Amino acid sequence: MNKDFKLTDLEKVGPTTEKKLNNAGIYTPFDIVVRGIKEFSRVSGLSMEMAEKHMDAIKKHLAESGDVIEVNNIETLQLLRKKQIKTKLKVEELDEMFKGGIETQSLYEIYGSEGSGKTQMSITLAAEALHNDLGVMVIDCEGTFDLERFQEIYSSRGYGEYSTKKLGYHLYGDSAELITGVRNMVEELIEKDVRYIIIDGLVGLMRLGYEGRGELYDRQNELEVVLKYLRNLALLLNVGVIITNQVVSNPDPFGAKEKAIGGHVLGHYVKYIISITKGLKNNRVAHLIKSPNSPQGDYVFYLNEEGVSSYESLSAKKKAVKIDDIAKDNTKGLIKKDLLLETETFIRGEVTLDDSLMEEIEESITLSNDEPVKKSSKIKVF
Repeated sequence: MNKDFKLTDLEKVGPTTEKKLNNAGIYTPFDIVVRGIKEFSRVSGLSMEMAEKHMDAIKKHLAESGDVIEVNNIETLQLLRKKQIKTKLKVEELDEMFKGGIETQSLYEIYGSEGSGKTQMSITLAAEALHNDLGVMVIDCEGTFDLERFQEIYSSRGYGEYSTKKLGYHLYGDSAELITGVRNMVEELIEKDVRYIIIDGLVGLMRLGYEGRGELYDRQNELEVVLKYLRNLALLLNVGVIITNQVVSNPDPFGAKEKAIGGHVLGHYVKYIISITKGLKNNRVAHLIKSPNSPQGDYVFYLNEEGVSSYESLSAKKKAVKIDDIAKDNTKGLIKKDLLLETETFIRGEVTLDDSLMEEIEESITLSNDEPVKKSSKIKVF
């Protein structure tokens, strides 16, 4: 991102207009691209025609700096996708569900009842991202982010220290504060090289500022503004946005017992939707509800010291690893045994050995006179 390119470099944007833009959280030309032409025109007081002209100039300038700003053909789409990053949770079924990992340039919604594991899944992603030296921004709308729990997950996965400079955190108490904070966050995201933004309880916080169905329209409009901004941010800064969400009871007897709050606005803006339901003890099931590249399906996982896991506990994981190691050793033993059995078939009589079998035998067998077996030789009964 070219920091030398300033707002006042734009035509008809002087100190007065710059101040208007700054008051609205627009500090750089990049902020204008994220916010869009319509909002830029409204805040600056410039005509739509002039705003469009500026937008074209900004995108061209940023593109010359190597940023994929405008995706208007297959070639630029391919360039954008080449920059995409995927981070695995190292949980077999979840990584299968996410097609090899949670990706940047996309929005995810993860919803479920309290204690279902949506925050734990998000924190696990943060741990894996930081371990891979990728920046993470946590936006806490419920006050549920526990730093000690994060450190437990990080260390339980066998990792040492992480860079605190790569982990950002903001706690917001109301929707107005949240919107202002997110809009003013671009510089921090770039500075920390953030690749994942985790927003825990976005819609729940936005509901607190509104009462009754009479204000539903205003709330949904406000939510749409935030989601549009996050979507643009995801594409332009190459970040993945994970939004955790609450649920309410679904009165429809033919549908799921619970449904996510936020309505269709949230569902339409996100690329992936995952629902989590509780099983016995710490067993959980992730339901893939929406995905452009996978059918709906159910994926089992557990919650333990390492966050989301393929195992019920760390002790169960250690036992499974030990059994796997024993199985590997036994497999090697069986291979050796099979090789000896094959050897017996030609030791009992005069047999011509083919090259592939000879290569295996040469490594482990010598004749009675301590001379190695020669290829294409005949072995006779002793």
